[in-house]
Amino acid sequence: MRLHRLLASPGPGAISGRRFDLLSRSMLPLLLGVLFGCALALPAVAADVDRTASPYGRSLFDRLLEHEADGAPQVPFPFPALLQRVRAQLDGEHPGGGLAIVLIPLGRSLQRHAAGDVDAFRFPRVVAAVTGEPAADAPAGHLYLKDRLYLAHHERAEALEVISYNEDEGRFEFQLVLDYRAGATPRVVPANRMLCLACHQNAAPIFSRPSWDETSANPPVAARLAATGLDHQGLPWRHGVDVPEAIDAATARANRLAVTQRLWQEGCALATVQASVDCRAQALLQALRQRLIGAAGTVPSAETTHRLIAPLLASWQVRWPDGIVIPNPQVPNRQPFAGIEGGIAPPADAELARYADIPAAFDPLALRGPLEHWRGRNAADVARFVHLLGELFSRADLVRIERALVRMPPPAAREIELTCTVRRAANASRLDLDCAGGDEVRLQARIALEGHRATDGVLDRLELPGSHAHTGVALSVIRNQDDASRATIRFTLTARQGGPIRASSGEALTTLRLGTGSANEDLTTDADAAATVAANLELVDDLAPLGRVVETLAQANLAGQDDALTGGPARRTALLAPLLRALGDDVPAPPAAAAPPPTRTADVAPLRAMHWPTDLQPFLRQCSQCHAEDTAFPPGFLHGDESLVRAQLAACAQRMLYRLAMNRLPPSARPKTPMPPPAAVHAAAFLQSSDLTAMRELLQGLLQARGAPGNDVLAHPYATLAPCRIPTE
Repeated sequence: MRLHRLLASPGPGAISGRRFDLLSRSMLPLLLGVLFGCALALPAVAADVDRTASPYGRSLFDRLLEHEADGAPQVPFPFPALLQRVRAQLDGEHPGGGLAIVLIPLGRSLQRHAAGDVDAFRFPRVVAAVTGEPAADAPAGHLYLKDRLYLAHHERAEALEVISYNEDEGRFEFQLVLDYRAGATPRVVPANRMLCLACHQNAAPIFSRPSWDETSANPPVAARLAATGLDHQGLPWRHGVDVPEAIDAATARANRLAVTQRLWQEGCALATVQASVDCRAQALLQALRQRLIGAAGTVPSAETTHRLIAPLLASWQVRWPDGIVIPNPQVPNRQPFAGIEGGIAPPADAELARYADIPAAFDPLALRGPLEHWRGRNAADVARFVHLLGELFSRADLVRIERALVRMPPPAAREIELTCTVRRAANASRLDLDCAGGDEVRLQARIALEGHRATDGVLDRLELPGSHAHTGVALSVIRNQDDASRATIRFTLTARQGGPIRASSGEALTTLRLGTGSANEDLTTDADAAATVAANLELVDDLAPLGRVVETLAQANLAGQDDALTGGPARRTALLAPLLRALGDDVPAPPAAAAPPPTRTADVAPLRAMHWPTDLQPFLRQCSQCHAEDTAFPPGFLHGDESLVRAQLAACAQRMLYRLAMNRLPPSARPKTPMPPPAAVHAAAFLQSSDLTAMRELLQGLLQARGAPGNDVLAHPYATLAPCRIPTE
């Protein structure tokens, strides 16, 4: 077997090949290349392992189903209807409606075998990732699905695989939708999390590296998909590499959510409650300010250094002296037809089985080294944490905060004095401004003229200390005296996205005042002549109320009236709602943490009831977590009474021996990934135990009893060995 995997590659969508009662006996002959393996070991009995469910809360997928449905959650069918439900939560102006969709006919998910390799291109696996934002005017309490929801569907499997973020838990959940077919009632169940983590070693979605050759973005794959003459559920699958690239970028961002939560929960767990709450409050404030300012970073204040940077760095060095490991969400790119030389026709359908086999070098079960280590040695690492924390909030959240701030009493403005050279264009249609304020401020703008009256204009470039240059800012006249030659002209400044433009301090640049009204100033000079006039930029610290409401939230946490800052995961809705209410926005309280969904436990009754002979004990210890259920994927060879278990072990013996033999080869010499998988916590100990030898001896004996060879399995290609097919009830 190959361990049940979540969209191993190249799609990040869900638990690969994880099928329970989905396959009828008539489908089993089509399941070519079923792989064997023993997954994570049990302490003693399979039932002792936590099989999946979160302690509390629901995933965003669960909340999506409840969002528009009355009563019990309902999963829309067919699959395009479900995608439409997702699109309804997104900004329709985003390319592709905010969904990136690829087809993967010969990928690395076991689920693809549901159609048999000969029909792989008629029934490809569909992977969809949410890559778009909700609309800017989304209502309070909207779902934020970007980078947080991944779906995979195979028509013949009659199941969905889902990776969905759980805001209450601060982690991704792995889920299945069973009975996903016409005329049935789909059931949403949690997946076996420990199984998923064998491939999803980052506890998040994974995807392949460029150039994503297993997907429909690869021309040979796309051509073969088109040759079927099918529309593949009417999905938009004809595209270039920009679509899988968007999925790859989404999984990269999703990969860092766990790092954000770790620093929030553990890094800010300081010596006192006060210090811990201060650390998180300052991180939240700086994260929101950074998103609103739109800058890569600002100069930290003394308060930020004292309450956030210094204590977090000290905690970092104590907790993680070697740094925090950033896991790798990418598996190697795989070209399904890599063995075909140029000019040779692609394989016929009957030959596809050999191209579906996954060598060890491309197997998501293989251990992946970390992307990097965050050392936590200077303020730059804290700034990275602050940036990631800001990504918890949607664009619509920020728009709502800005609108609430606008309604607050306006604070006093400060001004930056400028000296401007004003030149009238030859056609008398505009004024050109070139302004400077010392050596640090530069402003260039064009102002339209109608006769002698200034109208709207464009601020072409504005350079301020400590921030990137602002370009393309609209200027709108708010006061213009009739006598333009003796005028004070005031312009409001509006960024392209409609919000204010800001200095690195966070202050909003609200007004450009050109001229002082002096009779000596001539703002409408003769054509090509230049005049020098005074100007002022007005800045308003409209973000100051945000600091006050964050401090109010901190005090509520210290008083036991709130828990958003007291040690649990950083929950977007729990943090946002009290801030908006304190700013005068009428938003509902975030939903209470829901009761946990029922935990799916393995069907281990036979294991408990059956007296296990000594020779079967190693299989119980090493394999029962994954192989004791009545399943096709992974094959349930430990499901049933003793005689049935022995018969099933015999049927799978060749592939089991092959995978066990991989443990005796160096990684560079392995044609297949060994079992137990390298990511299993007990894999190293397994090699030193007597179980490996005992399992090999029993399997060889079973093969000899059948008259089949058992000592030369490595002499044959893995794909030619007898498949491990276990009939399901």
